[in-house]
Amino acid sequence: MMKILGHALISTFGENHTIIEDGAVAYKDDKIYGVGTTEEIKKRFPSAKFRSAFGRLLTPGIINAHMHLYSTFARGIALKTQPAENFPQILERLWWHLDRSLKPEDVEYSALIPLMDAVRNGVTTLIDHHSSPHALGGSLEILKKSFRKFGLRGCLCYEVSDRDGASRRDAGIEENANFIRGLKLENEKDIAGIFGLHASFTLEDPTLSRVSELIKSLKCGVHIHAAEDRSDLEDARRRGYRSVIDRLHRFGLTGHDSIFAHCVHVDQIDFQTLALTKTNVVHNPRSNMNNAVGCANVEHMMSEKIPVALGTDGFSASPLADLTTANILHKHNSKDPRKIYAEVWKMFSRNNPALAHRLFKIPLGVLEEGAGSDMVLWNYYPPTPISASNTLGHVLFGLSSATTREVICQGKTIYENGKFSLISEDEEVAIHAKSRELAQALWDRL
Repeated sequence: MMKILGHALISTFGENHTIIEDGAVAYKDDKIYGVGTTEEIKKRFPSAKFRSAFGRLLTPGIINAHMHLYSTFARGIALKTQPAENFPQILERLWWHLDRSLKPEDVEYSALIPLMDAVRNGVTTLIDHHSSPHALGGSLEILKKSFRKFGLRGCLCYEVSDRDGASRRDAGIEENANFIRGLKLENEKDIAGIFGLHASFTLEDPTLSRVSELIKSLKCGVHIHAAEDRSDLEDARRRGYRSVIDRLHRFGLTGHDSIFAHCVHVDQIDFQTLALTKTNVVHNPRSNMNNAVGCANVEHMMSEKIPVALGTDGFSASPLADLTTANILHKHNSKDPRKIYAEVWKMFSRNNPALAHRLFKIPLGVLEEGAGSDMVLWNYYPPTPISASNTLGHVLFGLSSATTREVICQGKTIYENGKFSLISEDEEVAIHAKSRELAQALWDRL
């Protein structure tokens, strides 16, 4: 049955971003059939079921371009080692201990918690990057079921690495390949797959060569951490390459289907390589600041026409906090308050949707005819005039602290008036209780 959500203040996002006052969206199942004024849409679809947004702001579902669901159990953790002094120590003392300790049930619950946060905060699509070396086989199927439990879209991968030995490297390659092949048979629109790699410095040349050949047959790209810390660059040079980007490019891993997270330690030649290959870069400002790895030169990347999207790197399900951080960080870093305002908006409202479109093969993150019917109705009434040219100001200083009234994904209402539609309140409470139990057991194992 066709539905219309009308009398909304619509912000469309996308290449042709516009604001529509007293707007409406007509949708059926997983497709938007019309976007315009309420009067126009009601005339086009006279028999549709109509309901009113009562003037609230309606946006597309938000997209998180780089997430680590498995990081949930690190929240509040007390490490038994000395505090890390640099990024390699952060990996060795925290993340590589945590991911090796995950069991299949931990994989499930560490995903359920941030996915609930995603729903509450209007995030309908997450591009995840997973690791659980001792709960590897079937881990992506566990994540797929977790996404479907809440009606969300997810692009999934397992991070292949040589750091845990040949058997787990091979198992990681197999996990990615089998998952991607299975999705191609299913032809589903809610779950996508990409080939996961950890980072250049934990991958040997034969592994990169093997993956390069495999992704050709799978017709997909890779999702990898690239040049996040200077240690990654130094490792690439020790191996005889000019840079991390140079190494990955030589193995055929760049390209418009690939995602390179971070790209902090890159130079002009790297910029040109990324631009010519149209490789997607994902900026994760809060993570970069927290790990003290540096500030990516997003402004220059975008001036070179590199498609830069926005992610959270596991900090939170929603990238809204990273949006506000990016807006401040680059001004602070350059000591210039004029910096990166337009670039921040483009990352969030155009490049994230474009990346999701490429991965899921349907338009997402935009309110336009033919796009997937993912929408968020916010408890936000602008206190000042809003237009296409000043929407970012409302997002940064209004929407970022607003609550969601209703979240729609794939044409279904999955959250409304503070309640999940697909699980009960009792189940919500039980999930959090079980998560605390599993997290404590994991902490005890570390």
